[in-house]
Amino acid sequence: MKLISDNFGQGELIPEAFAWGKIGEEGTVRSDNLNPHLAWSGVPEGTASFVLACLDDDVPTQLDARDLSGELPVSQPRRRFVHWVQPNCPASVREIPAGALAEAKKRTPGFGDLGINDYSRGGRPQSGETGTGYDGPCPPFFDARWHYYRFMVFALDIEKLALPAEFTWQDVEVAMKGHVITSAELVGRYTLNPRLAAE
Repeated sequence: MKLISDNFGQGELIPEAFAWGKIGEEGTVRSDNLNPHLAWSGVPEGTASFVLACLDDDVPTQLDARDLSGELPVSQPRRRFVHWVQPNCPASVREIPAGALAEAKKRTPGFGDLGINDYSRGGRPQSGETGTGYDGPCPPFFDARWHYYRFMVFALDIEKLALPAEFTWQDVEVAMKGHVITSAELVGRYTLNPRLAAE
């Protein structure tokens, strides 16, 4: 299976329209937070549904640990931040247009169920609010490390995963174990560090 986007290629810079934050004149400001276009092909026989996700594994673990340059060191230990988890996407779907599931359109039917992402800060936001569905990149502006965002699609042999009414990536990971036929990944990069962006 192959996953592509009209908005960026493998390893390329994610345009700011698809991020939660962008570089402004006086620091980070809110961006458009659109979901990027995604399309997948080479779907195997027996696929009954898809899981869509976006993960950032470059999130710093100590925001107050800046070095003498005022930046968080590249070498600082990192953790995962979930930007999107959307299971039970029908097997007939092969493409999501840019912005089709953004902001007020997060609950557009026909693309699966909205999971809780890490913008929820551990809370339980209402379906369709920030903290559910897709919320794009917004890494710390003082991070010396590029963030790499893994957009993923998983082809499953089951039409609907058994999940709680409010679910997270961790719930989906457990529920889809043993049901993944194959998967595909597209990685884009993003920064809000003006120094990195200018390089």
